[in-house]
Amino acid sequence: MSRNQDLRSFISQVRKLGPKFYQSVSRSVKPQYESCVIQQKLAVQDRYPIVSFSKVSGSKRSMISNIFGSYDLLGLALGVSPGGDRSMVLKAFRERAENPFQPVYVSKNYAPVREVIETGDDVDLSSLPIVHHAEQDSGKYITAGVLIVKDPDSGVFNTGMYRHELKGKKELSCMFNPAHHAAHIYRRCRDLKKPMEAILFIGHHPAALIGSLSEGTINTSELDIMGGLMGEPLAVINGETVDLPVPAFAEIAIEGYLDPDSETSDGPFAEFTNYYGPAKDTVGLLNVTAITRRGDAIYHDLDPAHQEHNLANALSLESRVFDSVKTLVPSVSAVSVPVAGSCRFMTYVAIRKTVPGQGKSAGIAAISANPNLKTVIVVDADVDIYDDTRVLWALNTCCEADQDLTIIPYALGSHLNPSSYGEWRDKRGPMNTKMIFDATRPVSKSFEEPIFPPKEAWSRINLNDWLD
Repeated sequence: MSRNQDLRSFISQVRKLGPKFYQSVSRSVKPQYESCVIQQKLAVQDRYPIVSFSKVSGSKRSMISNIFGSYDLLGLALGVSPGGDRSMVLKAFRERAENPFQPVYVSKNYAPVREVIETGDDVDLSSLPIVHHAEQDSGKYITAGVLIVKDPDSGVFNTGMYRHELKGKKELSCMFNPAHHAAHIYRRCRDLKKPMEAILFIGHHPAALIGSLSEGTINTSELDIMGGLMGEPLAVINGETVDLPVPAFAEIAIEGYLDPDSETSDGPFAEFTNYYGPAKDTVGLLNVTAITRRGDAIYHDLDPAHQEHNLANALSLESRVFDSVKTLVPSVSAVSVPVAGSCRFMTYVAIRKTVPGQGKSAGIAAISANPNLKTVIVVDADVDIYDDTRVLWALNTCCEADQDLTIIPYALGSHLNPSSYGEWRDKRGPMNTKMIFDATRPVSKSFEEPIFPPKEAWSRINLNDWLD
């Protein structure tokens, strides 16, 4: 390991950039709502810094939040300086993800996450500053923990970020989307009548966390992608009570197992949709066998009804859509998953259209890249897809619904979308009706020319030289 990147190294890097990127709160905050309200009030001012809480009442642990608060922060995690072309962030993600590193096992002496080991009666999840995020949430939730499990057939390690409700000193719920790989592994363990071992780790370098959310196949180990995004192998150590790898430089690791025959309830919960996700009667139950941590562990929280939640997996989803579209339309130039569309439900795709039908082909490929996606808008390459106003301009000037809108009903989607439905549409379920808008200009006939500012004058005029 050359750099030993972790949460602390990233915080140190960001602090040097000033209050636009880092804010500290020294006053003690309650774990009920207060940290979230502080983030939400900053957001009203269009401010999305990392927020550090040195004191959380009821816990000895400090807390950090909004690690994924802006694209600039995502870029910093991947070595891209803030304030530049946003497309460079996706470019950096794709380049690093294409060069994965297998994890490297290290000794206990090289694993800060093993500084404190709590097992048996010493296990107490309530010692962590777990937050109650919104008024109608059913309880306190771990929202930024990464769950590591193993496919019992292939032996491939799988990671994902889910919601975990505190159920007791040694118990957490685990709510999986039915389409998640972890849900498939969980169902497979049920078929095999065996428990599913798991590790939930909290706090690491954001590049590693972004990698844990990568959109690969079930035979792809996200641990490798995590190393690729960090630019060095992920250091891991064998679990204390389970046969799984633990990231050695994590802040906290919670070990245990899920017995598919012993489940629990979950929710309501304030979700990324900005709606309360409904209560579920049967979800997985993590029985905790050990907690290991750093001596002065920092707890990482994520406000689920905040921009940070939607940006956390944006790059992975963008890359997945880009690859899917490129298969059918090699001239794809850019992909964006806008925060304005609840991020996971919508994507914008830009292509250099050369033949009729490419816009619709790009949309079909995009909508199939991820089951959560519900709406795709395809535009020409000269439309800035990082600017919602320009995308809406293209939609309303280049698209006619009777010929350019494709509707796909009864498709597997997101069960967390409030409008989702089941097979008979008489109750909620995991299906959505998908929409593809082809907002590209025709190539076989003339069309009005879009207006752009003169390049020479645009590059020459600096407002600081002209404005008083």
